[in-house]
Amino acid sequence: MKIYILTWFLLIVLLPNWATAEKLHKTQTSWDGGVIYYPQGQAEITSVKLRIEENQVTEFHCHPVPTLGYILQGDLVVETKNGEKTIFKKGESFVEVMRTIHRGQAINGPVEIIVFYAGSTTMPNTVLPENNLNRKYCKS
Repeated sequence: MKIYILTWFLLIVLLPNWATAEKLHKTQTSWDGGVIYYPQGQAEITSVKLRIEENQVTEFHCHPVPTLGYILQGDLVVETKNGEKTIFKKGESFVEVMRTIHRGQAINGPVEIIVFYAGSTTMPNTVLPENNLNRKYCKS
């Protein structure tokens, strides 16, 4: 027991700081001020690395689950179907709009984004409008 306590003492107190933490993002709303809420069911966390080539525009889509993006490279314009726009740049993180149809476009070069979805096993992370005819996942 004494060796265990001594080991933790050495790791916590005597060793130099070997790890640092930098808060990247903390919010209670999406980038447009919308409410964030978690889906019902068995939780499922998914992460993907997304690449959009310069001037490429994604299809309109929506996210029915909380979605956080972190821009690794490039500039990304995000536009909702009703015309709201914002730009995210390298090193920025953001919470996507929920249940709102939107699309992204890479400007000034390609964009690489790490995307984290806080979803459930019974709900898709991304939905195209043509797959949402009854408005189950997207508002409009």
